[in-house]
Amino acid sequence: MTSSTRDFLRPHLMTLPPHRVMIRAIEARLFAETAPELAEPVLDVGSGDGTFAEIAFPGKVIYGIDPIVSDTHEAHQRRVYRGLSVADGKHLPFADHTFASAFSNCVLEHVEPLTETLSETFRTLKPGAPFIASVVGNRFPSQLLGTKILNALGFDGMRYGRWFNKISVHRNTLSRADWSKRFTDAGFEVVSCRPYFSDAALALFDASHYIAAPSLLTRKLLGRWLIAPPLTLNWLWEPILRPLYEAPAPDDAPYYFFILRKPAAQ
Repeated sequence: MTSSTRDFLRPHLMTLPPHRVMIRAIEARLFAETAPELAEPVLDVGSGDGTFAEIAFPGKVIYGIDPIVSDTHEAHQRRVYRGLSVADGKHLPFADHTFASAFSNCVLEHVEPLTETLSETFRTLKPGAPFIASVVGNRFPSQLLGTKILNALGFDGMRYGRWFNKISVHRNTLSRADWSKRFTDAGFEVVSCRPYFSDAALALFDASHYIAAPSLLTRKLLGRWLIAPPLTLNWLWEPILRPLYEAPAPDDAPYYFFILRKPAAQ
């Protein structure tokens, strides 16, 4: 089955709470479309708990780095990665020109310092290697449901947007032009940039955080988001999420999917 025919929504429904399902399923489809370009070995900048790589890139030779010990331990248990390191992006424990490709899924908006992380990623890639990255854009806080409701009531809705960015640990929510500049300043060529996740999807994403709040307790107590995945009520969300998953990409959006490349003459 090719990436264009694989369904990434249902695997995520069996793994994650609804707010994560709707964004991660779309991202998995986008990243899987680039899988043929990701020559091995692959570097995952911000590997987290390994769920995303497990679904999007099965069978790939991937090395992951992440600063969170508990997430890295969970990723190790999934046996997805050839190697895992607890490290931050400003000091990658790899030699120059180690990797034939790299990806980063919704990590760079959290990273501080961003400049050093991009420089380190660039350093560890072979000349001509692609770097695929999804990032949060500057429209994110203004398109949240809470922001829109408060604005409609005559309040400063952006206070909610700034609060949501803070609890999400979003340190870099940049425009498409500013993200492009940060990548090019690090030495990368911007091959393409594709907006994804509509404003309507983001509003539902915001609301579903509160509906799925009990899953935070489940994860803390059991180490997983869902109590018993085969019996999950997440199936009830599929008719709602399916149209969002299958919708065409908007002209602009709260998230951006970049395909970058390290110049060959390096």
